[in-house]
Amino acid sequence: MFSHKLWDAVALVLILLVVLTTLVSAVNLLLRGNLDSLFTDLTAKVINVVFGITIILIIMIMVMENSNPVHTLAWILVLVFLPVAGFILYLFFGRNWRKRRLFNRKGLRDALDLKDVIHLSGKNTPAAGSISHKLFSLLESNNKANLTLHNKVEIISDTTEAFKQICAAINNAKSHVHLEFFSVARDSTGNRLKELLLRKAAEGIEIRFIYDDVGSWKLGHRYKSELKKAGVQMAPFMPVWIPFLNSRLNYRNHRKLVIVDCFTAFFGGMNIGDQYLGQNRYFGYWRDTVVKIEGEGAVALQGIFLTDWYFVSKQNLLTSQYTDKFLPHSFRPEIDGAQTLIQIATSGPDTDQASILQVYFAAIANARQSIKITTPYLILNESLSMAFRTAALSGLEVQIILPSKADHFMVYWASRSYYEGLLAAGVRIYEYQNGFIHSKILIIDDELASIGTANMDMRSFNQNFELTAMIYDREVVAGAEAQFRTDLEHSREVIRSEFESRSALKRSTESICKLFSPLL
Repeated sequence: MFSHKLWDAVALVLILLVVLTTLVSAVNLLLRGNLDSLFTDLTAKVINVVFGITIILIIMIMVMENSNPVHTLAWILVLVFLPVAGFILYLFFGRNWRKRRLFNRKGLRDALDLKDVIHLSGKNTPAAGSISHKLFSLLESNNKANLTLHNKVEIISDTTEAFKQICAAINNAKSHVHLEFFSVARDSTGNRLKELLLRKAAEGIEIRFIYDDVGSWKLGHRYKSELKKAGVQMAPFMPVWIPFLNSRLNYRNHRKLVIVDCFTAFFGGMNIGDQYLGQNRYFGYWRDTVVKIEGEGAVALQGIFLTDWYFVSKQNLLTSQYTDKFLPHSFRPEIDGAQTLIQIATSGPDTDQASILQVYFAAIANARQSIKITTPYLILNESLSMAFRTAALSGLEVQIILPSKADHFMVYWASRSYYEGLLAAGVRIYEYQNGFIHSKILIIDDELASIGTANMDMRSFNQNFELTAMIYDREVVAGAEAQFRTDLEHSREVIRSEFESRSALKRSTESICKLFSPLL
């Protein structure tokens, strides 16, 4: 089994060989009448043999990994029919690092039990025999996810309001601010956040900022250097230095999280930029969901952030030297009196299990009345597709809200390729008309809701670093259902007969994009 460093070296050598082959061929064509082509032909043949052997080795490694056969077969076909392009794509997007433990944060995570640091209300669990209790037990086993009780929860369904509350919380920070985002833009919204952080840093507030290096690639050196000079500790998540190859390009931090003084946390689907506040002409109104938690749930999120911070900075703040500051032992009286059961779960290549995928599958399979989902993308494996269709055929109400416009061409059309099978089983699909919907919500019966950063697609479940909150509280779930009904009012239902009469061009586009869905 190759190490990631060896993969990078092989990748660089092979691409240099491809470039060399191209140059030799070009020279041979230009000087055909004056240069003996024996050497160049021999060189090209040797390079082709080496390249072919490498392709065969890659295919053998994929087969020996014994992973999803559909995923493996898709990559084999790409490598066989598009060997050069397929090889490069596989280096960036094809490898399963979950087994290789490339992201070795697990030792720190296993050593951390927040119940040993703060008096979390772990004895309060959902009622035995309920769906909530099954999911709680699953996440406790596959993710070591702590269950928290003393929480005040607010679901914010408007991004302008969410950004306003985030800025207000940061402005009132007394100790520290921790931020983690997939995408941060250098526009008016991004600059508003920057100016606020500069002011708080000048006041002596400790600020740590994790940004995904790929998702925030347009952020710019000046933006980051201004914050760093002011004392803001900024760290990119797995930086990619082009032209050097980086074997981890495909594994991105998709979490969006703000924690203020450990007591207050915001997370959800919203990134930082004008687009996410509805200021983009193409997308229009940006419908997203952000959860505000005050209390023990914020502490659980703090533990996730500090684990991520250790990964990007190698600075361990989960020691006794920092524990009292970042993981306090008591809360304000109004928080102690609040009782909302929340379990924070994470998923990513650093975990042994695809935790969020497993809990979603279990939730759908155990639903008794209804399944309500809002997601910007719908790329399903066979298990999830079967779970949806089985639920609908069993008489459950299954409703899915998706955007009516594309932000990623291939993912949009690949998502639509799943419509026909779901509609035939009785799943009701709606397309949001009032702008672009980016929320990631799962509601089961009237019992529980999952709100977080994970889309309903295989990239979120298997490759990205994600987080979600499982909320076991009927009052909070009722609020999420009310917003779901409002979103339905701004959506158009996809009628099966109309969808089946779509043009041949649309069918072909969906089919072609679906071929790549195991790779998306």
